[in-house]
Amino acid sequence: MSYLGYPRLNFAGQFQADISTINNALRYYNNNAFEPRFQRLAYFTDKGVIDENGLFNPKGTGTFRLSGLTVRSGLRPDGTLLNPGDDPVVGGQIRDDNLRVNAKMVDIDQRDQTVPGIYGMRMRIVDTTGAEQFRADLEPSWIEDLWRRGPGLPQPAGTNAAAGFTSVLKNLQWADNVTSALLRDLRDAAEEEMLSIRFVLDGYSVELIENGGSHTYGRLVGSIGPYRSGEPRRFVAGRRLRRVAGTSMWDAPVRTEEQTRRVYLDLSNSWPTSSKGGPLTDLGVVSLAVLDPDGTPRRLAPLPGIDSTFLEGRGGITAVQLTAEQFAGIADRQLALVNAAEPPQVLLAESPDGIWLHPDEIVHRLYPARPYDVATTTVHVTRFGRPAAGVEVKVNPVSPTSTIEFPSTLTTDARGRVDLKLTAKEPPTETFIDGVTSAVLLNTPERPNQPDARVAVLVFNKHEAPERPTWNRDVWPIFQQYANLYPVMRDLFDLGNYRHVVEQKTYVKRTLLAPVDSPTHMPVTRDLSPGKRDMIVKWLDTKPVPPVMEITSREELKAVLQQALLIEQATIPPYSAALFSIKPGFNNAIRELIRGVLLEEMQHMAQVCNILNAIGGTPQIGRPGLVPTYPGRLPGPVMPDVNVRLRRLSIQHVKDVFMAIEQPEHPTVDGKAFHGAVIGKDSVQTDKAGRVQQADATAMRQMEEFFTKAEYKPMTIGWYYNQIARAIIRFDDGKLFTGDPAKQVGWPDAPGTLFQVTDRRSALLGILQIIEQGEGSPHDVDGDNLGDPEELGHYYRFAEIVHGRQLIRNSRGKWAYEGPEIPFDPEGVYPVVDDADSYRLADGSVGRRESLRCDESYTNMLTSLHRVFNGHPEEMDNAVALMGQLQIQAKRLFDIPSADGASTVLGPAFQSPQT
Repeated sequence: MSYLGYPRLNFAGQFQADISTINNALRYYNNNAFEPRFQRLAYFTDKGVIDENGLFNPKGTGTFRLSGLTVRSGLRPDGTLLNPGDDPVVGGQIRDDNLRVNAKMVDIDQRDQTVPGIYGMRMRIVDTTGAEQFRADLEPSWIEDLWRRGPGLPQPAGTNAAAGFTSVLKNLQWADNVTSALLRDLRDAAEEEMLSIRFVLDGYSVELIENGGSHTYGRLVGSIGPYRSGEPRRFVAGRRLRRVAGTSMWDAPVRTEEQTRRVYLDLSNSWPTSSKGGPLTDLGVVSLAVLDPDGTPRRLAPLPGIDSTFLEGRGGITAVQLTAEQFAGIADRQLALVNAAEPPQVLLAESPDGIWLHPDEIVHRLYPARPYDVATTTVHVTRFGRPAAGVEVKVNPVSPTSTIEFPSTLTTDARGRVDLKLTAKEPPTETFIDGVTSAVLLNTPERPNQPDARVAVLVFNKHEAPERPTWNRDVWPIFQQYANLYPVMRDLFDLGNYRHVVEQKTYVKRTLLAPVDSPTHMPVTRDLSPGKRDMIVKWLDTKPVPPVMEITSREELKAVLQQALLIEQATIPPYSAALFSIKPGFNNAIRELIRGVLLEEMQHMAQVCNILNAIGGTPQIGRPGLVPTYPGRLPGPVMPDVNVRLRRLSIQHVKDVFMAIEQPEHPTVDGKAFHGAVIGKDSVQTDKAGRVQQADATAMRQMEEFFTKAEYKPMTIGWYYNQIARAIIRFDDGKLFTGDPAKQVGWPDAPGTLFQVTDRRSALLGILQIIEQGEGSPHDVDGDNLGDPEELGHYYRFAEIVHGRQLIRNSRGKWAYEGPEIPFDPEGVYPVVDDADSYRLADGSVGRRESLRCDESYTNMLTSLHRVFNGHPEEMDNAVALMGQLQIQAKRLFDIPSADGASTVLGPAFQSPQT
């Protein structure tokens, strides 16, 4: 690359890499194990990292920005140095584009963070008067030569890392009147309408600004020169000085120029610094040398210009002028850098054979289906800076891999080039992250342990999309993972919310289909496979609207029932939090209303478990499965806009959250609104264990007909259960109910009936009871068709709390909240903090200790319930006892202030961390 020559401009300033750090932890990719605290900043103390959370920048945008970048100097074609005042561009600025969004910095994968790429950057240069001189697109490329540049720093400041980036500027748009002679030199010398660019990043800070850091900012030093036809675009195909063990320098690109007998050395990413982002370490006088065959160095000339302005003022590039004799003497001998010691110590040196090789592209994303399954990159090989023909190149995997095919040996052609072909093979499926990363190393047989280049490859898993994708089964798991890992997206819309995605579907589709080098490409991470991308686009294009959920298989029915279990489980903590917050002897009527609803939610959860067991499923309660978290949505595709919170009892909370969860839904049947009970109370008889003893055949047909014909508003809970009922009817071919009857759980004291499920009839009766007791109730309080005033749906019981009176039929024959008073005394409620969170409490505090003990009781209760519904129904008493222990532990928190001097107290967080 001819940035390593003249003419050239040199610039320095800062960059911002506003990366999201949540995705740096592999376990955070598991939607079932994700917790809200993972989206919070890590908690640091002088003892180190206490809570890892989302590491140092959980709300990063992925943006790569230029900041305060100025042209520090320039060199005319004859090498004349230009300082500020000598040319209108020197002292001017290099800026991001002002007409589109910023560039993005992206790792190839969470498991390989050594070669991040920069995509979608457009740069502008303005002169000292503010006039724009040109703008151009930076061709995407990748960071290379990542190394520790100097002394490491303790956390949270990070280590002193540095890396180089080399590419070209293309699509040049020059001003009509270029005022700078230096820029005219560059324009006239550039070939193929491109400029070459090189910059080095170091001094990156993870320390927060309030702690004296420059969070997510670092130093950027670079140079721009003309591009020459036939050159590689991402590296210098010249000579390479390599690091020597025991020294403090890193590899350096070298270019020799025969016409002028100059040796250009790029030391911008080679010379160590004395501090992070600080000045260069004083290495004394360093000289260019040539090595005799026995390795003895012979100095040629000291490196000029190595002073305090060398790095930021002149781009870290120097040129050594040689005599004709000296230049002839380096043609086939090793170049080196040596210090002033006697005998000289070699700091950097070429390989003895002078061979250096590098591929055009070092990062590849493949997919095991055409046309994405093959990548070909040209490997360039030089010997002492000249193209090397007939050189054998070895291709070796970093570790054994079965995800790519590649030749083990290549041989260069007359131009010193050879193509490396990489072919994707379908990788094994991983649970939470798409694809498998691998890499190959390139070297010559003579240097098997000294590779010249590393090529990183991500092979995505092959995705077999269904004919008709749905949100719940196919799209939500992908988008929810992005919503978890990149919470900054929520400032635009929530990727985990069906309504938000559909409202923005035109934008989502355009960004999915944007070129990978566009800054608007979605996802920012470039880690969505073509198969999944095409499936999502197909779903977005479905008419009239993208489908939410369609249960098309027995396995999907099991998955949907598991979600139903979680929906019921998710209501228990918020209802419990309000119930526990009532002081003894106060608000007794409200206490009984909430307690009654809570018991029915527990019964609904148990009912779903019985249905799932009956069809051969396995109920998952607690870890390692999903445990609902707060604040948050209900699991599954229901009520996506309801934000479920943990709060003490208040009328407003009951109205805003509890009534929103239990909002009744009146379905239409045969085009008319359905009101009243589906079947009569006397249609079914059960024993105390919940086994159906007798059922009226006509009523059972009516129930099935109702489920088949009823149409609910999508994404209501009634709609959800109706889809389950329809699937049970559709799939019941006499072989659906194959589960072990011994796993059925009875609850003689249940509110209503906990049906033991053995067939379609008992399964549908269980679902109907869930609907009629609360979710999606078809009861109508505006007419005469209230199904059973003694069994009000949950919504109406909560409404009684809000209205402050019981629901009765008044003197006018209408149902109204005009019955006996249900008073609310706010003084009879503990002042519990909103949305209690164990991990927001100080490490080592009494509050965190007791809150974690409460979480432990909750976790143990879930674990116990899991055993009950997975073959141990006889252990139900253990689970009930743990519920009591949880309540006792929760109320102990009411004696602990939420913070020093706070008027609120702690409350149960209902957290169950993944262990």
